[in-house]
Amino acid sequence: MFKPSAIFCFLLASPLAASGVSALPDTGKTALDGLMIYDGHWEVRASKPWSGLAPGAVDDLVSQCKRYTLYLACEQTVNAKPQALIVFTLADGPGQFNTRIIAPNGLAGGRGNFTASGNHWTYLDKPAAGLTGPWSRVENFIVDLNNIRFEEI
Repeated sequence: MFKPSAIFCFLLASPLAASGVSALPDTGKTALDGLMIYDGHWEVRASKPWSGLAPGAVDDLVSQCKRYTLYLACEQTVNAKPQALIVFTLADGPGQFNTRIIAPNGLAGGRGNFTASGNHWTYLDKPAAGLTGPWSRVENFIVDLNNIRFEEI
């Protein structure tokens, strides 16, 4: 979803978070395996929480990721409500991925672009099918295996 102004958020992993890596490329793993850092249970503190609560309130994000042969898919649930399935595929260059976000009603956004450069990961997503408007941009900064800072622009 496009946000006209930046939203600063911080993900904090609970003990339920799965292991992952803090930066790409990986040694001994494929690039898709490196994205498994998203798999787990996260507390999200944002200047504009997804739940609509006051700034700084905590939203509960559960991201269940599964690695397939050519795909990585993550179902994201916020405050026990399913929000989206995000599918990642490899693109042409190192650290380059294609993304597709699918809503619970089956509608999908256009193909997005995702770039992983060290601990700085950037998503560019097109509006959902049938809609027009600017791309959304999300910047992720991988702090460590338990903390990701991100900005929605």
